[in-house]
Amino acid sequence: DSTVAYAWAYVMALESLAGTRPPPRALWLRALLLERERIANHLGDLGYLGNDGGLAFGLAQFSRLKEDLLRTNAAIFGHRYLMDRVAPGGVAVDIADAGVEAVLAECDRLQGELRTLRAIYYDHAGLQDRCIGCGRLTPATAGALGVVGLAARASGHAIDLRVHPGHAPYDELQPQIASHRNGDVAARIVVRFDEAFESLKLQRRILRKLPSGPIA
Repeated sequence: DSTVAYAWAYVMALESLAGTRPPPRALWLRALLLERERIANHLGDLGYLGNDGGLAFGLAQFSRLKEDLLRTNAAIFGHRYLMDRVAPGGVAVDIADAGVEAVLAECDRLQGELRTLRAIYYDHAGLQDRCIGCGRLTPATAGALGVVGLAARASGHAIDLRVHPGHAPYDELQPQIASHRNGDVAARIVVRFDEAFESLKLQRRILRKLPSGPIA
């Protein structure tokens, strides 16, 4: 479920060894694919978190939203999980005008549905009771253990490889890093919602600024 992230890291190593740099459009398309992967993973995990807290409704709704996004991936990019789309020297797939419109429309739909589901998650007394204070990882312990990723961000450490070191095009996109200090399951839910909304914003920004030119 992180094929874009791992593939991008791998091809960066190859491109560094070869002394080559992908064309600008390819880099921006990589960012688009990565943000779609991040959204898919957040949707899946928010559903699982709801289900773990006894809210099966959350699992059903987020599974539906994730499936819709994966089908859009297949229709536009040729693979549900975007495997083999990132390639040495660029990307293996481009996006046409119809695909741009489809992604933008999807962003609008998802933003509305996420707002509704966030309100349900935050207002559901049973779910909140099971999440607040559960599995707490303090900022001090997270730092001592060298925790990274979303768990670190939910425990007060706002670290994100898209920003630090901020490889192109993220040096220009400048994503906002979501973070929380409580370090519990509730904090991780908050961060996932915030990151999903930020990825929707980034998709729109990428598509508005997507440069023309070759993809490899």
